[in-house]
Amino acid sequence: MKNIAVFLLFALFSFSAFAHKAQKQSESLVPETLTQKWLECEEATDEEYQKRSEDFYAEVKKAVPSDTVIYYFPQAKVIYKNILDGIKEGDKHKIAENIRSWEILQKNLVSFQLEQVYYSYRILFFVIILAVLMSLVFFILYLVTSKRHKENIAFTAQMIKTQETERERISNELHDTVCQDLRVLQFQLEDDESVTLCKKIASDVRNTCYALTPSDLSEGLFEALISLCDVLKKQSGVEIILFIQDEIKNNQSFREFPKDKNLHIYRIVQEMLTNAIKHSGSERISVLVRTCDKKNFKIIVSDDGKGFDLKTALKKKNHFGLKNIQARTESVH
Repeated sequence: MKNIAVFLLFALFSFSAFAHKAQKQSESLVPETLTQKWLECEEATDEEYQKRSEDFYAEVKKAVPSDTVIYYFPQAKVIYKNILDGIKEGDKHKIAENIRSWEILQKNLVSFQLEQVYYSYRILFFVIILAVLMSLVFFILYLVTSKRHKENIAFTAQMIKTQETERERISNELHDTVCQDLRVLQFQLEDDESVTLCKKIASDVRNTCYALTPSDLSEGLFEALISLCDVLKKQSGVEIILFIQDEIKNNQSFREFPKDKNLHIYRIVQEMLTNAIKHSGSERISVLVRTCDKKNFKIIVSDDGKGFDLKTALKKKNHFGLKNIQARTESVH
């Protein structure tokens, strides 16, 4: 829509420019006709001729052809000069002959003037039609793009919802079957090494269940992030430092996010931490949760690893984690 608005502003500017040009061309390029004044001189008696000729000469002075007229009709300069020469020489025949040429020049100027105005308005009309058509095309493209974007968001939201449902199902299955069976097996074993191994397997399964469906999320987003960092720190051996500003902890509006929004934010941080542990080769990861303003906060995850180029990574087909982060970020706006 921004591009459409810019285009329309440009079109309106073009309209005003063409209209101004047309207006300038519609201004009179033709001087006042001298024919009437000269006819009065020809019809005047000897007593009246002196007065009539003075009026005619004054009118001639006013009728100096402009540079525009001379540019398109160079003969205007010659005709005007001949009229002046006829006045100085008192040659009525010469004046009359050039007055006739002046009348023809006037008619040509009027025709030329009208052609220029019509030409300008034809161009203006063409630009208006073009602008309307382009605006229509842009609007249709915007509607199509907007529809596709909404469909993609809806599809992604449904995919994430299905994903979370499946995670919850697997987590429950593991907890209700494998964890319970391991607990029973632990009491039946007598060998200390076997009991220790059984406890380790049970702990790993519980951690997997937690990763699939974080139980701490019901207590709040920040409590879940604290548990997430502790679990990943124990599992990976990588130092993870989490700092949450007191202003955020004490802000009730942040603590009352809906469950699905908390889950999206949690998964984003989880994905970023997991990526850093697996791929960055870092020894230390920091998670900073700080305020932007009274209504928004920012989560910054950084590490001392090798880093990567985001644009290059997003072009690769196997970077589902990054695309998942983008999809979840759009979901929470």
